[in-house]
Amino acid sequence: MAFLVSSLIAKADPFAYSGKVLITTESKNFIANHYHNWTSDTEDELHEMIMTDQNPFNAKNNYGYIELLDKKTGELIFKKPSTALTKIIISENEKHIVGISNIMVWNPYQLVVYNTKGILVKKRNFSSEESKLTLSQYDEFSMAFPKECEDLVDFTYFDNEFVYIDFLRMNMPKKLGKAWGFLIDYVAPNHLTPNIWETTTNYVYWFSEKNPEISLKYNNKNLISININDPKNEKFKIVILE
Repeated sequence: MAFLVSSLIAKADPFAYSGKVLITTESKNFIANHYHNWTSDTEDELHEMIMTDQNPFNAKNNYGYIELLDKKTGELIFKKPSTALTKIIISENEKHIVGISNIMVWNPYQLVVYNTKGILVKKRNFSSEESKLTLSQYDEFSMAFPKECEDLVDFTYFDNEFVYIDFLRMNMPKKLGKAWGFLIDYVAPNHLTPNIWETTTNYVYWFSEKNPEISLKYNNKNLISININDPKNEKFKIVILE
């Protein structure tokens, strides 16, 4: 198994993360539950997912889910596959459920956002470092490595000047091949916040554990961004395009 490589010094993990967790939150009209089983019971399925398409949002997922229930009737509104989460909230307007996680091992996404119909509207991985390319460098990369560029589309973020590619994840050196060598030459701290840090394999600390202060911003009915405190309690914004 290939683990991520980082130029930052990471705290060693004496044991691999192994947890069977149920967390619950509620609002005026809903109850949301999240469950994940990151134990030897699901090791084979987790290994297959992380070593292939890194897609946990399908029927093969027997290791994590998120569900929403009507608080008054107890009726199940939806139950959907999920990554391993450590905190969930329901937005104040009860339009979305946000799940965040500090679990990195076997876990390709540490942020998920579902609407209350059960549609996954945002998923995102977090790493302390990423590749930072100019637009011309990204054009060069996409022309030289079109397949790898396509494989990284869910981990690629654009602004007016730069393109950021989150490629420092499990199994990526093997999967990307020579494209890994191209991207590693342009490694920079995460553009959202430089205060993210990781242990060797188990955890990525990208939000304040004690006080994340998650807030959602809407434009009319559309969710446009999430604000959250980083590990140093400095606020940063995650853009959502629903």
